[in-house]
Amino acid sequence: MVLLTRPLAQVGNLQSLLEVSDLDYVLFPAFEINKIDAVVPKESYDVIIFISVNAVIYSEEYFSQLFVEPLKIFAVGPTTAKKLTDKGVKVDAYPLENASSQELLAMPECSELSNKKVLIVRGKGGSEALKNSLKVMNQVEYLEVYKRSACEVSRLHVESIERFMQTPDGIVIANSVESLFNVVKLVKEIRSYHEDQLKSRTLVVLSERIKVQAQSIGF
Repeated sequence: MVLLTRPLAQVGNLQSLLEVSDLDYVLFPAFEINKIDAVVPKESYDVIIFISVNAVIYSEEYFSQLFVEPLKIFAVGPTTAKKLTDKGVKVDAYPLENASSQELLAMPECSELSNKKVLIVRGKGGSEALKNSLKVMNQVEYLEVYKRSACEVSRLHVESIERFMQTPDGIVIANSVESLFNVVKLVKEIRSYHEDQLKSRTLVVLSERIKVQAQSIGF
């Protein structure tokens, strides 16, 4: 059985894949995603970086304001790049396999940026790693278009975790460090003794950064 921790509005594709593979799952959302009103900077940019699929979805209404000059479009991974392409946006660079800021920074198109104006489209309060690396040689700003709010314990969470704990070979999927931490928090609130059980399950993560943080808390 698989514990799916993505927001309910964005877990559909993964649900479909599991169903096609005849794999059982339960829903245990760590966050909910909400749009926030953004103010698009008036100046033009040389590069715009989209940090996630959510960044694409919630910034689409601003595309006409953003794409006014010849510029480069980067994406943090293939899924984000595909979402941009589906919306008619040409993507100039993105990591082909691992979706992470570190992988993007390692690409020549990104590592060779110098004296450029860079706009990072992202959610409110995300990691500063990408900006901190780029701003050494460039001017970097944010356009924050959505926010993630940690879920409170709900009936769905209680029913899902109780069912999940009945399967000793369960798999937990964590899409971010913040998501993983909130899953642990929610599980502890439901049943404190479930925490150790959760950490004994197989954990699937999307980046080395998440792996390191997961190991630091006992996975």
